[in-house]
Formats: sequence, C-alpha cells, structure tokens
Amino acid sequence: MKKIVINFFFIILSSTLLFPKNLTLHDYDNPSASHILDVEIPDDNQNLLIVSGMLGGIEFYDISNPQVLNHLDNLQLTGGGQGGGGGTKPNCIVAYNEYAYVTTNRGLGVINIANPNNPQYLGIVAGTNNYILENLDVSEYNNLLAVAAHENGVFVYDLSNPSNPNYLTTIETENSWTVTLDQDILYVADEQTLKMYLINDQFSYLNSIEMSNAIKDISISNNVLYVAIGSDGVAAYEIEPDFNISLIDVYNTSAMANRLAPLNPQFGHKIAVSDWDDVEVLEKNLDNVVELVGYKNTTRRTMAIAVKNNYIYSAEWNSVQIFEYGEIDGPDLDLSAYELNYPYVENGQSYEMSLSVINNGNQVLNIIDAYTTNNEFSYSELNSLSPGESQVIDIIYSANSNNSSGSYRIFSNDNDESEVICETNGNIDGANIGDIAPDFDLDIIANDLGTFQLSNYLGKIVVLAFFAPN
Repeated sequence: MKKIVINFFFIILSSTLLFPKNLTLHDYDNPSASHILDVEIPDDNQNLLIVSGMLGGIEFYDISNPQVLNHLDNLQLTGGGQGGGGGTKPNCIVAYNEYAYVTTNRGLGVINIANPNNPQYLGIVAGTNNYILENLDVSEYNNLLAVAAHENGVFVYDLSNPSNPNYLTTIETENSWTVTLDQDILYVADEQTLKMYLINDQFSYLNSIEMSNAIKDISISNNVLYVAIGSDGVAAYEIEPDFNISLIDVYNTSAMANRLAPLNPQFGHKIAVSDWDDVEVLEKNLDNVVELVGYKNTTRRTMAIAVKNNYIYSAEWNSVQIFEYGEIDGPDLDLSAYELNYPYVENGQSYEMSLSVINNGNQVLNIIDAYTTNNEFSYSELNSLSPGESQVIDIIYSANSNNSSGSYRIFSNDNDESEVICETNGNIDGANIGDIAPDFDLDIIANDLGTFQLSNYLGKIVVLAFFAPN
C-alpha cells in the first residue's frame, strides 16, 4: 500500500541581513483581545491606538508617549441601540472624527469613541447583517465610508451623520478584499485586480491593474501607490498628475505582505509592512528601487500595522508591540527562527537543525550565556558578534522520550532584548513533520459537492488549512 506523507512548511528567514535592522523594541502588551486582525490610529487623534480582536473585544490605548502602551479600556460588542448583541466578533476597524466603524460577523458596527476611556457601541448598521464584510476605509475629504463585502461588492456610505451611515451605492466586484479612499479616487482590490473609480455620483470606472497575486492592502504616500500582494511582496507605482500609473518596483518580502502603513513623509518614501512573521520597512530610493531598510522578526504572527511618525505598532495574533524606526547605536540581536520543530526521531537517534544568530546593530554583541533548557537538545557554542555578523548554531535533538519540548535561550548586551528565546520541539504529541498521514474522508462544504478522500491524491502535494469558525 502506498503511503502519503504530509509535509508542514515553516517560513524561515535564511539570508543574513548586512545592515542594521533599524527597529528598536519599546513596549509589549498581551491584552484581553485575541485573534487580533486590525489596528488603527485615527488621523485626527494620533494619541489613540485601537486594536480589534475577533475574540475578546476591542482594545484602546493612549500613545501620547509613543513608546508606551497605556491601556485605557476594553470594549465588548454586546447590546447596542441598533442591534448586534452577544457573539459579535470584530474584524477590521477604521476611525472617523469621534466614531469608529468595524466589520463584524453580524454586519457593520458603529462605535462612539469621543471618550476612549469609555467608548460606546451603538450597534449594527441596518441592512448589513447578511454579508461577509472585510476591510474598510473612510475619507474626511468627501465624508465617505467604503466597505469591502467580497462577492457582494463594495458598499459606499455617506457620513454626513457619522453615527448613522447613509447607504449610497454598491460597486460590483468578483471578490473585493480591501478598499482605499484617496481624495477623488476609490481604489478597490478585487482579487488580483486593482480597480480605480472616480468619486462622483456614479463612481465612474477609471482604470485597473492586474497583480501577480491576490491583493491584501492598498496604501498611498508621497504620490506613490503601494500594494501588498501576499507571498509576492509589495508593488510600488508612481501616480502621475494625469492619473497615469506606472510600475516603480516590486519587493519580495520574506513571508506574506498583509498590511501597509506609511511612515511620516519627513522620513522619506518609507512604508511599514506587516509580513506575517515579521515587520519590514521598505523605502523607494532615488534610483526608484524599493529596498529593505528595517526588519524585525516578531515571531507572533503580525496581522496588521499602524504608524505614528516613525513609531510602528505591530498588531499580532495575541499581542501588540511598539518599534521605533531609526539607526540603532548599540548591538541588536535577531534570530532567523524563533521555533524549531523537529521531525519524528526514533529513540536513540538524533536529528540536527540550525538557526542563524545575527547582530543587526552597530556595536559588538557580547554573549553572556546561551543554553538549552532540555538536555535532549545539544548545541554548538555561540560567540560574540561584530556589527552585521551572523553565526549558524546547530541544535541536535537526541530522542529518548516523547513530547520533548524546551527552548534555546540567549542572554546578551542587547539593550532592548537582553533575553531571546527559540522554542525547541521534538516528538510532540500529535503530528510531526514526516509522519505518515492516515487516510480520511471529509465532506466538501464549499466550491464543490461530495467528499474529499486523502488517498485519492497519492503522489500530490496536499495542503490542509484549518480556520476557526466565525
């Protein structure tokens, strides 16, 4: 009988970064909200940070000191004058004057944020509870709110009465994922097609650009249009006065570009990218080349990103971190991976995996101590590193029991992270890399009928994606 092996792939940065990463960690919070999907700093209140978690509600922070996360309140979307009670799960959020608008599993929600110490949930906008809503954007220039609703198009609302958005029209799409309003132009991400509409009574179609991958986010800064295209990175386009749009460059980020946030224009043509397992800062230089000028492996699934001047707020699956963009004077330690998951190893046998330790700072990184917490994992010696230098550390797992977990810990003179931890997991209870997959049947509930049987796909690569239900 033939056997099927399921391979689990982990994205690991393997290249050495030969420049300072230019991101200093200032603060970290693990709030009540989890499954965090979005983060927002209102244009008219740069001292407020709003974090939207699908579970646990919406968090509000005072960032008047941009280096500190001062927690103000947690808002649960229950009750509300227009309906949308218990079980309402926030998705994406955007702020407009004293209000915030949030897409949820129950429709488009409205929140009064005039007092961020005590925000008030006003409920769901009428007529929106039967749709799957995604990203959204507002424009103070023309008092509009645009909401991406996948195959149901883009819903456009008038915000003349911001507490009660007035429906205007729907722009038809195949599968709209995100939208951006910029002056007189509405940008719509329709799967791989970036569509542009002139904002008038008819929302007249202007132009479209085909991308190499599905569009995750759109951002505009300094007359440059940036498009996050997932595993293909970030594309940059020049917006010319007559609205001709020409490609500048495409930068292939290390993982999956998901959200974008431009730095203050005083810092040049720089944009921050939430790239799943890291935060990256890209810059369009004078030669019209987009290059990496800042990097931090966050290790915590960075879902969204917001920027205040040169401070970057990383919204991660269960946490929030603050990074400051700017040259680092001292040493700065980074790892190529923060988790090593070993394939199954027979007792008495060994398996070797490696990770790179990198000094992205401007001074020598002195190693105070480095060790593993579980004696089933042995390791090579780590030396002090000069600026820009990296060293590969070999960590060998010698199996003599099941469910062997531990960590590789490094203590150094890094100013903002004196202790860095890489988890090590061997022979864990459950599926291990290289295990033989049992055959199974699953009912097909979307895009087809019947059942899916694994053994029908012998010799093919099978990817299983698991998602929590809404």
